[in-house]
Amino acid sequence: MTKHKLKELCSKEQRGPVTAIEQVDGFLLTAIGQKVYVWKFKGNNDIIGLAFIDAQLYIHTAVTLKNFVLTADITKSLSLLRYQEEHKTLALVSKDLRELEIYTAEYIVDGKQLSFLVSDSDRNLILYHYSPESVESVGGQRLLRRADFHLGSRVNTMFRTPIGPAKSSGEKKTKHITWFATLDGGLGYFVPMPEKTYRRLLMLQNKLVTGIPHFAGLNPKAFRLPSVEQKSLTNPSKNVLDGNLLWRYASLSYKERSEFARQIGTTVNQILQDLMDVDKGTILF
Repeated sequence: MTKHKLKELCSKEQRGPVTAIEQVDGFLLTAIGQKVYVWKFKGNNDIIGLAFIDAQLYIHTAVTLKNFVLTADITKSLSLLRYQEEHKTLALVSKDLRELEIYTAEYIVDGKQLSFLVSDSDRNLILYHYSPESVESVGGQRLLRRADFHLGSRVNTMFRTPIGPAKSSGEKKTKHITWFATLDGGLGYFVPMPEKTYRRLLMLQNKLVTGIPHFAGLNPKAFRLPSVEQKSLTNPSKNVLDGNLLWRYASLSYKERSEFARQIGTTVNQILQDLMDVDKGTILF
């Protein structure tokens, strides 16, 4: 038993199911079917509507960051909204124009760069980016697909935790780890990394694909290509490193590690330091 109790302050009937609930700029945000509403709580135990927008078909996930709202639709993919308090408006910033059955969504924070991570029904993780200066985005109306990765499990929830800068990299910008949990009981994470580190580990990953034996003779590079039931006219974006494969480098013999490091033009200590920076930044539990 506890002395703390929950008390209902307000109750208001709606014309449809409330499928998502969040806060944006201190106001209540709800998704009711295909509509997204922003509410304000009044002192007389009532809430009043401030803004709303007609979304796609059926919004089941809403994630907020400052005044931005990321919504996921059951078939119409991803949309990015923005709430402007001074004008009391909720406006569409950009969206993915392709159809996609999304399970959940979350932000990827890398300093001043903001991207959007989603999981779909085909067991893929897909990274989108808002880039209005790009010609492909049609003036920012379209979210660009920047990376994809076949996980092999359906992800139904994500959350973020901040990490400090790696001491060896000398970076000072804020980064967040985006954790995810799968329906079959798995736990994993996405973490942004510096361009130089990414290039170095990507070369190592390509060498490990052909340079070491794999379980049952399977090809990890082919497995990580996005899997889709309906063929599309887009090529895989990739741009995601396979942490499980890279960590196998640490279990190799000294001679094998030295040979792989020589082939990509770096040192064993540098590769191990890159892997340890990722590991240290994600030790939270």
